[in-house]
Amino acid sequence: MIDIGARIKHLRQINGLAQADLAERAGLTKGAISQIERNLTSPSIANLFEILSALNETPSSFFADVDEEKVLFRKSDSLPSEVTGYKTFDTLLPKSRYRSIVAYRATIAPGKQTPLEPAQEGENYIQVLAGRLGLTLGQISYVARKGESLYFAGEQQSRSRTRGRRSSTFSGSARAVDNAGAVRPAIPPARRGKRGGSWTPVPVKTRYR
Repeated sequence: MIDIGARIKHLRQINGLAQADLAERAGLTKGAISQIERNLTSPSIANLFEILSALNETPSSFFADVDEEKVLFRKSDSLPSEVTGYKTFDTLLPKSRYRSIVAYRATIAPGKQTPLEPAQEGENYIQVLAGRLGLTLGQISYVARKGESLYFAGEQQSRSRTRGRRSSTFSGSARAVDNAGAVRPAIPPARRGKRGGSWTPVPVKTRYR
């Protein structure tokens, strides 16, 4: 049996919508969306269709039974795309209504940097595969070398750039976090991720040769 409330909540989260946003799009109140997601009330057919339309979901897809969530993602499953500031950008694990994590692999050319990413809720992870990657969080800058990782929550603006004369290649993932119903994708389709384990803090003006 399908858990309608849980499925609506998950779809709302991966679309980066707060309950108030979904309510406005569907012509309902925030309280009604909250009750539906907690299965305290059942939406009418008309209201359910309005909610699904606001979530860009078809009724047939919403009610489809999924026997098994995909586990193995092969090289051929990666989705290349053009993202501003990146030499290459491949989505390895696309967003889905069944998961709240996105994974990608990207390369930034020498001397280039990504656009400034706005603050947003969520967790981000990056592992550097080649070169050196600089990450600026607010007024603090970090540098990670090949084999090192970066992790941060997204409450601050961020920007990534190459350090040195070589391209920086890295893989990353991001996870949306539920915070009182206001959840946003932790990264712009592939572009938003960075998180990890070991930090190398350096002053913003520091250079490595």
